[in-house]
Amino acid sequence: MRYNSYFSSVKLHCEKWLSRDVLISNLAVVITWFDAMGWLDYICSSHTIYPRLVKMFYANLATSTTCIANSFVLGTPICITHDLIAETLGIPNEGITNFHDIGKTEALGICLEQSNVNPIMNVTSSHLPIASRIVLLLVTNTFLPKQGSHTLPSERDLKFVACVKNGTQINLPYLIVNHLLSRPNHTPYPMLLSMIISTVLASFKIDIPDDEQSVKPSHKHLVNKAGLRQLNLEFGEGEWVKVRGRGREQAREPEAVRAGDDDDDEEDDPQQYEMRPSAGSSSSSSKPTLDSLMARMDIAQADMEFIKGEMQQFREGQANILQGQAELQVIKHSKYTFSQAISRTIQSIHTIKRDQIQAILHITKLCTLPYIHISKLCSL
Repeated sequence: MRYNSYFSSVKLHCEKWLSRDVLISNLAVVITWFDAMGWLDYICSSHTIYPRLVKMFYANLATSTTCIANSFVLGTPICITHDLIAETLGIPNEGITNFHDIGKTEALGICLEQSNVNPIMNVTSSHLPIASRIVLLLVTNTFLPKQGSHTLPSERDLKFVACVKNGTQINLPYLIVNHLLSRPNHTPYPMLLSMIISTVLASFKIDIPDDEQSVKPSHKHLVNKAGLRQLNLEFGEGEWVKVRGRGREQAREPEAVRAGDDDDDEEDDPQQYEMRPSAGSSSSSSKPTLDSLMARMDIAQADMEFIKGEMQQFREGQANILQGQAELQVIKHSKYTFSQAISRTIQSIHTIKRDQIQAILHITKLCTLPYIHISKLCSL
């Protein structure tokens, strides 16, 4: 894989360093797994990223209850389905779309390569074998990218890794669309969306402007050199090595770029999706230019458009809530009026019955009175 050409040792978790031979042997196994899944070309693919267009896509992304993502970019409708993703990436559009049928204990056993596992144990990436750990990194960074800690895999992540290892086909295009719709604020899949946006615009014979902000992915973006230098590491003779006898405070000082480190040079891109620079680190060559400021203004404008869309949805939701409350008040008033009418009717019925009873008693008295008088007369 393309990462291998630039790392002779890799730190995966908790100061555990892997030698180049161990990494290569495990990568060979992982490559066979992804080749069997039909995803190897996707993992090794590369495409120019258009950060502003990607931001624009997410800013205009419509809410959906189906597995279809609809948005607008440069006034052009973009409709993303799992069929389109499968065609764009060249990956199979078949397999399971959820992991409900896979038990957690079964997934743990496959990931840990153990027959007896504790189903309630808290698994971290350090518990996993090297090959499983590499797959987990690709799951949480490429297939279903997420924010936060990547060393604490979720149950879904473990089941995903288990399916890759045992060859269970996963419908990755379907999962990508659902993940894209569920995390619009995280703006995942910048490279994939850039590929789709450029393809759709080309189908409408719309050219992307030459001055459009773009980022060309490079292996240099995968290395946080400032963070590695803070760990007392230096790049020399083709690999990052530990520097002995250096204090922590000295390691924190930013170092100037050396003339001999050609592989260590890196462009100051306005937006880097792969690299996560540590807070506080800076570069003497990262002075703001007019182009970079314009690019940042475009990104800020896209963010404002996204916020406006969110505020519009909030206002619509608030209006719906107020309308619902008004309808509830009408219903309550109607119920109160109806109950009043029923009580009045019952009172009227009681009044009528009482009047009828009094009338019957009066008639009875009138009917019995002559009989009493006649009886008295007869007795005389």
